Amino acid sequence: MLHAASAAEGAGGEGAQFGDGFHAAVRAELEAMLRAPIFAQSNRCKRFLTYIIEQTLSGNASELKERTIGIAVFERANDYDTGDDSIVRVTANEVRKRLGQFYGESASVHQIHIELPRGSYVPEFRIQPSQQIKTLVEIAPSEPKEGDRVLTASSVSEQARSATPFGLDATAHQDQSADKEAQTRIKIQKRIIYSVVLVLLVVCAAVLWIWKERAAKRVPDLWGSFLHAGVPILVCIDTHNLHPLSPQETGNGQRFVDLVLRRQIISLDDAAILASIASGLGKKDISFRVVGADQTSLEDLRRQPVILIGAIDNKWTLRLTEDLRYRIEVANPPGSGSSKQPIASIVDAQNPSTPNWTTDLSVPFATWKNDYALIARIDDATTGVPVLIEAGLGNPGTVAASELISSNGLSSYLKNDGSCQGKKNFEAVIETQIIDTKSGPPHLLRLTCW
Repeated sequence: MLHAASAAEGAGGEGAQFGDGFHAAVRAELEAMLRAPIFAQSNRCKRFLTYIIEQTLSGNASELKERTIGIAVFERANDYDTGDDSIVRVTANEVRKRLGQFYGESASVHQIHIELPRGSYVPEFRIQPSQQIKTLVEIAPSEPKEGDRVLTASSVSEQARSATPFGLDATAHQDQSADKEAQTRIKIQKRIIYSVVLVLLVVCAAVLWIWKERAAKRVPDLWGSFLHAGVPILVCIDTHNLHPLSPQETGNGQRFVDLVLRRQIISLDDAAILASIASGLGKKDISFRVVGADQTSLEDLRRQPVILIGAIDNKWTLRLTEDLRYRIEVANPPGSGSSKQPIASIVDAQNPSTPNWTTDLSVPFATWKNDYALIARIDDATTGVPVLIEAGLGNPGTVAASELISSNGLSSYLKNDGSCQGKKNFEAVIETQIIDTKSGPPHLLRLTCW
C-alpha cells in the first residue's frame, strides 16, 4: 500500500502534473457519489463530504479539525463549544456509514474509493488494484506502516510520466461506470417485470385449473336453488278423495266437512314424508309452505321453487314429468270415472322396448312385493322454477324416495357417477322391496343427468 509522505508533498511541486488528473478522477467519483440516493437525501452529509475532499485536494488536510469544519460547513461561531455541539462528529459518523453503504450496494466498478478513517476528518483515496494504475495513493498525514513504500513528490511525478494520463482514464471510466449502472438498473427492472408477469400467469393458470376442476366435479345440487330463493318454497303434496261426492255435494253448496274430510286426505306415509322434508328444510333454514295438489294452480307454482310429493294423486307430478326421459304414466287415474283401479308405470321414453316399472294398485296391498319411485331435480320449462320431485307409484315408493334423499344416499350416487359431473339436472328411478306392507331400503335402478 502506498502513502504520501505528507499532504504538502502530495499536492505541491512536480506532483501537480499527476495531481490534476488525479484530482479530476476524485471529483468525478465525488459527483457520482453525491448523485446516489444514499447521499442525495442528506444535504448535511453532502456539504461535509464535499468540504473535506476539496480541502484535502487543495493541500489543506492538516486544517481539517472539528472546530474548523463546524465553522466552515455548519456556520457555527468561532468560539462555539465543541463539547456541547457534536454536529461535526455525528455527521462524520453518518458519512462513514453512508460511504460503506454506497460501495456495498453499488454494482459498478469504482476506480477510486473514498474513505474516511475513524478518528480523523481527512479522507483517503484508494486506487483499486484491478485498474490500469495499480498505485494506492492516500492523501493523509498518517505515518507509513512497516513494509510500505514512501513516495515523495518527485517519485509520484516519475510514476505519472510512465502511466496512462490519469485524468482522461478516470473520466472515461466514470462515463462507462454510469452507463453500466444504467444498464444494470434496466436489467434489474426488466427482471422484476418479467418475474411479476410470470407470477401473474402462474396464478391465473392455477385459478383457471381450480375452476375447471371444481366445474368438472360439480354435480346436480339438490338444495342449492332452494337455499337462496328469497321466498318460502312451495311443498305440493298429493291429497286423496275418501269417496266421490254426489251431485248435491259439489259446487257452491259443498260443505266444509265434505271438503276437508273427503277431499283433502293425507295418508300417514305422506305425513311422515312431509315431516322428514320439513325437518331437512328447517336444518337448512329454508322457509316453506304446504299446499294440496288439487288446490294448486300453475300460477301458484311459478312464484317460487317447488317440491312435488307423490304421483298418483298429484296432477303436477304427472304433468311436469311428461317431457322427461323417465316419466310417470297412469292408466285409470283417480277421478277418471273408470271402474278399474289405477295402474302406474315409470316409462323410459328413449328406450320404448325396455319393460316398464309398474305397480298395479288393484292388487291387494298385503301381496305387494315391490314398488318404484321417480326422483328428479329439474329447471322446469313449464313453471320456470327449480323443481324437486319425490314420486312413488305407491306410498312405499314415495317413502323410499324420501329415505334416499334424507340419508344423502342420492348425493353419493350423483358424486360417484362420472356422467353427472358438471351437470345441473337429474332423474333417478329407484326400487324398494316391500315386506309386511313396509318399504325396505331403496335401490337405484337408473340415473341420468343433463
